[in-house]
Amino acid sequence: MAERTPKLINKAFKQYLLASLMTVAATQIANIVDAAIVGNLIGAQGLAAVNLSKPILQAFFAVSCFYVASSTILSGMAIGRGDRKAADRLFSFSIGLSVLLGLLFTLGGLLFFEPVSALLCQSETMRPLSDPFMRITLISATGQLVMLTLNQFVTVDGDPGMVSRAVIAGNVLNILLDIILIKYFRLGIAGAAIATCAMYVVCIILVLPHFRKDGSLKLCRIAPAELELGKIFSIGLPLFLTTVLMSVQYVGNNYVASRYLGDDGLVALAVCIQLLAFSMIFLNGTLRTIQPVGSILKGLDDNRGILMLMKRGYSFMTVCFAVFTVLLVFFPSQIGSLLGVQEGNGLEVVRKAVPLFSMNIVLQGMLCAMLPAFQLYGRNGLALLLSVAQSLLPMIFFLLLRGNWIGFFVGQVVTAGAIFVWEIIIRHKNPGLSSFLLIPLDGNTEILDMTVQPSMKSLSEAIMKLRLFLQSNGMSPHTVNTAAVCTEEFVGNVIRHGRATSIDLSVNLKGGGVNILIRDDAAAFNPVDMIKSSEEKIGLGLALANAFCKEIDYKYIFNQNMVSLKI
Repeated sequence: MAERTPKLINKAFKQYLLASLMTVAATQIANIVDAAIVGNLIGAQGLAAVNLSKPILQAFFAVSCFYVASSTILSGMAIGRGDRKAADRLFSFSIGLSVLLGLLFTLGGLLFFEPVSALLCQSETMRPLSDPFMRITLISATGQLVMLTLNQFVTVDGDPGMVSRAVIAGNVLNILLDIILIKYFRLGIAGAAIATCAMYVVCIILVLPHFRKDGSLKLCRIAPAELELGKIFSIGLPLFLTTVLMSVQYVGNNYVASRYLGDDGLVALAVCIQLLAFSMIFLNGTLRTIQPVGSILKGLDDNRGILMLMKRGYSFMTVCFAVFTVLLVFFPSQIGSLLGVQEGNGLEVVRKAVPLFSMNIVLQGMLCAMLPAFQLYGRNGLALLLSVAQSLLPMIFFLLLRGNWIGFFVGQVVTAGAIFVWEIIIRHKNPGLSSFLLIPLDGNTEILDMTVQPSMKSLSEAIMKLRLFLQSNGMSPHTVNTAAVCTEEFVGNVIRHGRATSIDLSVNLKGGGVNILIRDDAAAFNPVDMIKSSEEKIGLGLALANAFCKEIDYKYIFNQNMVSLKI
């Protein structure tokens, strides 16, 4: 028996991380291959026509950020605390809103298609290519929004692997249909748009079986009064603004590079943006891991677990960014050549730009990773500051320094400084918060948190420590004995009958009672079902625990058993 170790948290992190990385990487690689196919089969104008429709796709994604990400965070919290009905309501709300907004996008876009097309495409010669792609993109709005919603909710509901497989299969189909519809059916740019729509449909179909499982999220009727709409939209606002301001940032950076560095600067900026996009694979993979796992831990009121999770995420990103930075600093010419920049002044600008821009990539990633902690603990002001400052300040300092590439990093440093000052003010008012992430640090007098090795000797040591903890907090002898007997029974069953490699035991005295949470990585086993279905066959220990406990609850999350006892 020892103080709690991060072993079970790390196992949950790895389970979600691999699936998240595969999902993000598959999407990024498929986008590159998709663009190459369109460019080769239709020509440069076809590729440009697809790019002209990017603002429409960005608008779909930005709107979904406003409610889907926040709803999944709140849903994860509800799942963690065992409130499946609240999670179902959030899921139903998000699906319903996605369908409604998708239909409005389609209807409004088609009714006002001419002004939308004229705004996005200034060239009349490009309109024959861009218009068909835009029309089909608008028609597919509902499909994209529903796909984004389902993917995030299936992930938080414990099956990130299913989402990963669905996204990979959908992108593979998109690439194949590009070739078939453009080359063999000669549908041109419309074929590329239809292939993208088919990807949405396939992704949706492949994740739907998740909802047939027992205990999965279900659609239900909801009333507005049952939802905390203010909380949903306030949590989603920072990510929504980040997505919107990205377009502003792209336009502004292109202007600065063109004005002060000329065409070679634009080429170097394009290289830097591609490198930033590549770094998003492990950044977004980490964020997509922290958000669902962290939200469920928040529902379990496990602040220490969230702190362990964030440390694990930062450790992973530190390794990734260290390797990535070494490559950018020492091999900028090779990277430029790989991306098509040949010898000459353009390559010389790339040599200067890439090492300096790598500093921006690293600090941006490290700051972005703070966002889930801010969202989980309602630090909406800090989340908003981080989102807006990160989007605008690097661009502003790039302009103020007249195209000096260090301007991007300076903008990130100023952002970090502003957050640091705000955090000092918050921690001055509440010293019981961790530095940097502002996660509440549980006092030792209220919480006992330890890891029990799967042995009877370790269990005996844990029970002794549990007794001392309760006695020192003024619990009556009857309560101490009851808690010890119940804990020994449940943990003992895991040791005797399960094949757990680690068992976490947490005891807290919040709410005027003794709350015990036992977590293990053994095979799934629901003691609550056992008690309900065969009361006459259960052992004496389990029968006594059932009689003594005010409430026994069981969850199977992250491939881990979680039994909570209230005494």
